[in-house]
Amino acid sequence: MITTLTDTTASAIDKQMIEMRETFGENTIGRVLTLIIIATGDVEEPLEAAVAASHEHPARVIVVDAEPEATSSGLDAEIRVGRDAGAAEVVILRARGDVLWSLDTLVMALLLPDAPIVTWWPENAPSSPVHDVLGSMSQRRITDSAACPDPLGTLKRLRRGYASGDSDLAWSRLTRWRGLVASAYEIPPVAVPRQIQVSGSVDNPSVALMAGWLQHALGVDAEVLPPEDEESDYAGVHSVRLVREDGVIELTRVDDASIIMKLPGDDTGQHVTMPRRTLPELVTEELRRLDPDEVYGEVLASTYSSIDDAATFATGKPEPQDVVGPDADAVAAAAASAAAAQLAAALRERPQAHLVLTGGTVGTKTAAALPESLRAAGVDCSRLHLWWGDERYVDSDSAERNEVAVRESLLAPLQEKAGLPARHVHVMPSPADGMSLEDAAAWYGQQLDQMGGDEPFRTRGRAFFDVLLLGVGPDGHIASLFPEHPGQRRVRASATGVTDSPKPPPERISLTWPVLNSARHVALLVAGAEKAGAVRDGHGQIDPWLVPASAVRGLQTTTWYLDEAAAQTSS
Repeated sequence: MITTLTDTTASAIDKQMIEMRETFGENTIGRVLTLIIIATGDVEEPLEAAVAASHEHPARVIVVDAEPEATSSGLDAEIRVGRDAGAAEVVILRARGDVLWSLDTLVMALLLPDAPIVTWWPENAPSSPVHDVLGSMSQRRITDSAACPDPLGTLKRLRRGYASGDSDLAWSRLTRWRGLVASAYEIPPVAVPRQIQVSGSVDNPSVALMAGWLQHALGVDAEVLPPEDEESDYAGVHSVRLVREDGVIELTRVDDASIIMKLPGDDTGQHVTMPRRTLPELVTEELRRLDPDEVYGEVLASTYSSIDDAATFATGKPEPQDVVGPDADAVAAAAASAAAAQLAAALRERPQAHLVLTGGTVGTKTAAALPESLRAAGVDCSRLHLWWGDERYVDSDSAERNEVAVRESLLAPLQEKAGLPARHVHVMPSPADGMSLEDAAAWYGQQLDQMGGDEPFRTRGRAFFDVLLLGVGPDGHIASLFPEHPGQRRVRASATGVTDSPKPPPERISLTWPVLNSARHVALLVAGAEKAGAVRDGHGQIDPWLVPASAVRGLQTTTWYLDEAAAQTSS
């Protein structure tokens, strides 16, 4: 049976599900897990796969079908039980507009109590699934890099954001291949090959993982080659060759159901039945084991290197320039005028522009100067998005919050007079939102990802923000990344929770190195003689650990806006 609800709530959905179970004699006792599907395209194909897998793994399936660009906000739902849901219980949530900002709250009310949670992204995988709001509550997180626009780029980003419990269907597609290769390898006499060759489709993540697995397992470099048969349309791995002293082990796919296996001394070849696996089969396998697939993590790590040095994110970009004014007011005016011009230029090229705000004395003065500068530059504020580089994790109305400091000077004028939509103001959470510090940071990172920041943040040389404003502390800190503080070591997430801050308050949320380095234009705002040392050090060698201010650069420009006192070069 299928029931549809419009403009509904999570509690109303739960109530309707209870009524439907009572009517049809259904119960949740046999459900072994909750499967959350984050659908950004076709809903039915992944849903059919989940329903088919439910015959082996009875589950509550929650499909999140998001419309972030909808002009109105609301929630519709479709509930399927009985024969329409197989052995599952299906809820399709169609969330529009602002409802997307509270997906975790929405889904949490529908989770099965005391049951494992699995989250699956059939396409558009987040680069760090464990830092996604829904992924963070899951024991297992499944992606499919092959279904993404840039499969290998996605796989590289998944490597950087990998956490135990992650898996990818590109790896699941290799299960039978790996079993067959292992069986062939163990046929006596066993010998480590001197050469490994894997041929397959260009840019296919399964091919890359197969080569990575063989290299990891055997300690021999694996060469990836294009398929020998240029007319072949078989996606994924075409063949594997292990060249040994006594001959060659070669396995070649000849059609969608068969492999030919040749062994040393036997060139006739054996026909092995190995059909390609369907999506339901892949999902069923993934749900069969909810413990972490550590081998996948090891292979991913050996296939692609990670970026361990945060200085890497800032290297290879234009050298910083200085703009010096007489005092803090002049600094703020110059920075606001330049930012407005840069945002106007961005909107001539793209439908939206993104500005990151900062706190502190000069940052607040710059925000106050922005409304007039934006008006003078002709910026269409209805297409502008505002973000924060960091925030103090205190009460939402506390004067310590960066957002509170600009409500009257910036936010009110832009919303009331310049047409800035309220939903374009992306405020970092506070304790009043009912989230832990880490959950609040994950939530903010998800907002950035949903707006399109995910790929630029994990791909060097790509920009998401148009203008990034940063204050600089006397110790050289920027955002809430402090010198020699362990909080700045976290680079896998887009935003991170900072504890034990050397500057009160102790708990904060901050954007991370790869995110801060994904701006076209970076403006560092500094005033006061007490910051002259930080300015001097910030102009030196890129050293994020000791001098965070040295380690953020714009892809097009990096400008230090200084007053005369801060511009002093003497120690």
